[in-house]
This record gives sequence, C-alpha cells and structure tokens, in this order.
Amino acid sequence: MGIKSAEFIMLCVYLVALVLNYCLLPAGKWVLLGVLILWFVVEFFCHLYFTIFGANEIKLKGYNDCFRNTIRIFSMSETRLIPDLYHIIQHLLILLNILVLL
Repeated sequence: MGIKSAEFIMLCVYLVALVLNYCLLPAGKWVLLGVLILWFVVEFFCHLYFTIFGANEIKLKGYNDCFRNTIRIFSMSETRLIPDLYHIIQHLLILLNILVLL
C-alpha cells in the first residue's frame, strides 16, 4: 500500500511514459502503449485474477482489511474478492487508454 505498492510504481512509470510520448512523437506512442499494457497485466495479477478465479483466505482477508473503508458499488464479501470503486475505475481507465492509443 502507498509508495511501496505496485500501483504507485506503475503510476510513476506511466507518468514517465507520458512525458516520453510527447517528447518522442510518434515513437513515444508505442512506449506509452507498452507501459499501459504492462500496467494492465500488473493490475490483472494483483486484483482481477483473484476476482475472476477466487482468492485464498489470506489474500482475501488482506484485501478486505486494506480496502475496508473505501467506496464500493458492490458489497464486500468474505468468500470472494470484490474490487472497490477505485480499482474498478482504474482498470476501466487503463483499458480505455489502451483502446484510444490503438
């Protein structure tokens, strides 16, 4: 969580890729696309994988404890990992950016 999280690291890499995108046109587009695809893969294996295929007790408890006080569209579950609103929006924005770049 925080600065040591995979999300923060990918956000920093994304910001560098955004700068490269504008400095290295048109090649920067491909750098940015690669970073967005990498970010989506990281997000998939950190969150979506466990939402789709299920999580073990330790992962589920850790996720629910970490994101207990966040805004949710769907209720938290003790048997299934349900992403909060932040992660749902984040995943959709990453996918939307990938589609726009293509």
